[in-house]
Amino acid sequence: MSAVQAFALLPLPELHTLSQDQVRGTTCVWDGVGLSPEIAVDLGERKLRRVDGRVSWFPRACRRCALERAMHALVEHSQSCEQCVDDQNVCALGAGLVRAVREARRSNV
Repeated sequence: MSAVQAFALLPLPELHTLSQDQVRGTTCVWDGVGLSPEIAVDLGERKLRRVDGRVSWFPRACRRCALERAMHALVEHSQSCEQCVDDQNVCALGAGLVRAVREARRSNV
């Protein structure tokens, strides 16, 4: 599992609670901070059901929030995953979350 795939599994705030800028990906989906290419993290495509069909949106986050959420997901997952307890390299989700943490941390200065 890639970092992008792991980011796509992180839970997001409810769409109706987000500003237009958060939905468009110009601000962080969690804290509303303005995003530049240097700090933006792609959280993967999300699909929504609508009366007239499905709609895709592409949320983004700042590196700080992406790192916090990925770390939290990694800790939660690794505590309950038997494979991760034995060897984290065996579990695709655990390995993907480690990649997500590294990706978010990479330029988090």
